[in-house]
Formats: sequence, structure tokens, C-alpha cells
Amino acid sequence: MSISLVSNAQAAADTVAMPTHATGDLILVCTTNDNAATSPTLPTGYINLWALGSGTGAMTVGYKYAQSNAETTGTWTNSDQTSVTVWRGSANTIVWPWFISANTGTSTNMLWTAQSGGTFRTSSEDNVLFAYGHNRSTTNNLAQTLGALTNLFEQGDGANFQSAGKYQLSRTTVWSGTTLTMATSAFWRTVMLCLTEQTGYGFTGGGGLRFARPMNGGYSA
Repeated sequence: MSISLVSNAQAAADTVAMPTHATGDLILVCTTNDNAATSPTLPTGYINLWALGSGTGAMTVGYKYAQSNAETTGTWTNSDQTSVTVWRGSANTIVWPWFISANTGTSTNMLWTAQSGGTFRTSSEDNVLFAYGHNRSTTNNLAQTLGALTNLFEQGDGANFQSAGKYQLSRTTVWSGTTLTMATSAFWRTVMLCLTEQTGYGFTGGGGLRFARPMNGGYSA
């Protein structure tokens, strides 16, 4: 089994055009509300994975499974930066997103926190490590290497903040944590996610599924 990154897009706005996708793909959206305590709002059809706010920055991470090849990102009210990534597994699998760690600070040491015990799925599943971070600074230097992860995007508003996404395919070990040193920082927030691929009855398509409701511990086609 294997998970692949199909496409991605980002914008310094509360929405972004949906990139290439197909029925059953995992659509993962990470958003930031800079210099505010209100977390961006989930559009209809998305599931909340993680959200946290404070006086100088708030985040929301949500996801959904594509029901067609013509999905929209929707409007994430209060978001100043919106990024969407599309993920696909092997046939007859589903790609699940999991929250594993997060951190917040105001120093120039931006910590991507180690995951706690039991938060990284192993066994026969294929794993992807995904990192999303936000730094309130006029200096843009979030494109630094984060361990073995690949830089996917770095984007800001050109004046006050930057956000970045990084990932690693086929991750086989737990995330032990890494610190990136920023030139300046009034506030930063980081979140680490794990994507896992699992097979199951009723899962159809490349990494996707069609289900109506939970049944006997699984999902009914």
C-alpha cells in the first residue's frame, strides 16, 4: 500500500481554488487566522480535526472525502491563509488523518513537538507525516528543512505573517521533534499530523470510499 500527494493549493485568503482530485480522495485543509483569537470556521461538509485559538493567532484543520471530481474548498470564515492538500491511497483503501502534536510560542525557537506515545500508526499501514506552521513576523524564513520532511509550500501576506506546509511519505518512525530558528517572531503555532492508509470492506477507488453509516465497527458501502 502507499499514499501519494495528488495536488495542493494555497492562498492568503479565506478560500482557495480546489486543486485536482477524484472521488474518494482525502481533502485536508489547514487554515490560520493571524493576530486574532477566533479559529477559522469549517464550511459545510468538512469535519473538524483540530482547532485552537489565542489572542495572536488561531488555527483550524479540517477534512472531507471527495464525493466527485468537482469539489470546492468552501469559505473558511476568519482565515487569513488557507491551504488544501489532496491525498490518495491504493485501491480499496481509505486515508485517515490523525492529530499527533501541536505547540505555540513567542520566541524565535519554533518547536515542532514530538508526538506522544501511541499517536503514530504503524503495522501494515502506510504513513505520511504532515506539518503545518504559522509565524507572525515580517521576515519570511519558514522554508527551512524540517527533519526529513519536504517543503511543500511557504506563503504569507507579504507584511505580517508566513505559513508553511511540509510532508514526508512512507514514514516508518515516530516524530521526535525539531526546532527551527526564526529571524524574528511575535507569535508562532505548529501542528503535526499523521495520515494512515487502511483497507476495509466497502472501500472503493484510489484511496477513497463510499459509506453511509458505521456498521459493526466498520463502514457500510
